[in-house]
Amino acid sequence: MMTARNATLILVNLYWLPLSLQEAALLAIAIPAALLHLAPENHVVVYSVLASLINVISVFLPWPVGALSDRLRGRGTPRQALALLGAALNVIGLILAMSAATIVTFDAAIILATAGAAISTTAYQAMLPEAVARASWGVASGIRGAFTLLGTVIGLAVGGLFDPKTVFLTCAAFVAVSAISLRGLAPREQDAEDHAHIRDWHDFIVVFIGRACIVFGLTLLGTFVLYFFRDILHVADPSRGTGLTGIAGLVGAVFSSIALGLLSDRIRPYRKIVVALCGIPMVIAASGYAVAPHNASIFVCALLFGIGYGGVLSNGWALALDAMPAMRDVARDLGIWGMATHVPAIIAPLIGAGMIRAFNGSINGYRALFALAALAFAIGSVSVLAVRGNGKP
Repeated sequence: MMTARNATLILVNLYWLPLSLQEAALLAIAIPAALLHLAPENHVVVYSVLASLINVISVFLPWPVGALSDRLRGRGTPRQALALLGAALNVIGLILAMSAATIVTFDAAIILATAGAAISTTAYQAMLPEAVARASWGVASGIRGAFTLLGTVIGLAVGGLFDPKTVFLTCAAFVAVSAISLRGLAPREQDAEDHAHIRDWHDFIVVFIGRACIVFGLTLLGTFVLYFFRDILHVADPSRGTGLTGIAGLVGAVFSSIALGLLSDRIRPYRKIVVALCGIPMVIAASGYAVAPHNASIFVCALLFGIGYGGVLSNGWALALDAMPAMRDVARDLGIWGMATHVPAIIAPLIGAGMIRAFNGSINGYRALFALAALAFAIGSVSVLAVRGNGKP
């Protein structure tokens, strides 16, 4: 039976699906595939620069947008207004990307879509802690992780099966339709709170380091996996290979995200231990890519990676919420946290491209890249053990 609490938990997380679908389909498959035609001779360099520009937007836009969202809400304007504006800009950018015939126009369209998605996400993500009680942040984060992973699976499938133009149109349609769900969200009653401040700089820094390392490793893998299938494994259809590998890893992660999110609410003081343990299969999987980068082993490693990633995704988000300031300026402070965690995503594509070029695009370059990703996962998962907080308000 669907209770009001369960309905809220689902509704507050529904919009993560199209946002994740777009990120997976575009960044891992559609954009690099489009650049194979727009920049056939130097696609790796062109994409690494564009990927870094995309992440620059993700770093520097959320903070002012979050502050604006908080101010507007304080004046009676719901966060949905800004979230819907960003969704509209996102859709426009995706449609423009479909008809882009040059690198300049294509990059401009993608940047517009990225800015719109960042605006929408910044306002939207503040709705979760406002609409859900702290005691349910773990399960809410688990459902968030499930919708994120489900969107990623669909995105990889769409990106692997269709040409880039069809992918852009599909993403635009999903965003436009799903954004309607935002109108049904309403914040719960909050206690009076002082002006927001970071409660514990130690925990904030620790969560930042852990998340930054995980993002760095994920970006290294996600940015260049399509080119790995094409240039090293010589797969006939690299887009499909990338999609199938991603799906293999993320299907199981959908279920582990919800299960471990529920568990973390029951053992809130030990969320950090769950995150640390979930990092182990991620490290093993990335190491497997480096040691035996072949078609058969890639799918096994992807499945193992997904088992850990689901737990890291859901419990890592709950840990971040525990370290956040008071609810009064939650969008601003989640934006600050987002700025910190996206910095590695700017650096990783440039480092990855440099490593691949240093080895002249050979298999050893990709092995070095996968080994670095494994090291990043190890540091990120172990570092959260230093969190002092116990998840209590």
